[in-house]
Amino acid sequence: MSKKSNQINKLLNKKCINDSKDKTKKMYQDIYGENTGIIELKYKDFIFNKKNKSLICNHPIFKNIKKGIIIFYAPWCNHCINMYDDIIELSINYMNVFPIAVVNIEDIENKNDLLTSNAYVTKYPTMKVLNKNLILENYNNDLTKDNITYYINMNI
Repeated sequence: MSKKSNQINKLLNKKCINDSKDKTKKMYQDIYGENTGIIELKYKDFIFNKKNKSLICNHPIFKNIKKGIIIFYAPWCNHCINMYDDIIELSINYMNVFPIAVVNIEDIENKNDLLTSNAYVTKYPTMKVLNKNLILENYNNDLTKDNITYYINMNI
């Protein structure tokens, strides 16, 4: 094999490795961007109360309203992806009265894996609701647009 073909093969291999890294990186990136109106919460937006093993959300959007919904999702999960449009629509419809936020469970850089563990999230998507003390509580109904809309309307 010629010296030139060795160089070409090395470049092609390097490109393939970089392309696969890019695809992997995209697979774990937040699916809700800044332009969607959805708040992507991180581990730093919560306080873990060791005494009663509860998570308290301290993101400013919830402080005055004292209620909201937080959806834990995985960017690779088809169910989570299928909910995308509904979540954005609900967030826009209830923007100033009932905030909706999301947590990317794959965001390990921001320690969201620890957040997921502390919130006892075992399946995706999982919706948690905030009580008046901003403590995460379980939501035990099916995650459909109608059910979420009903929940919001009953708790405004």
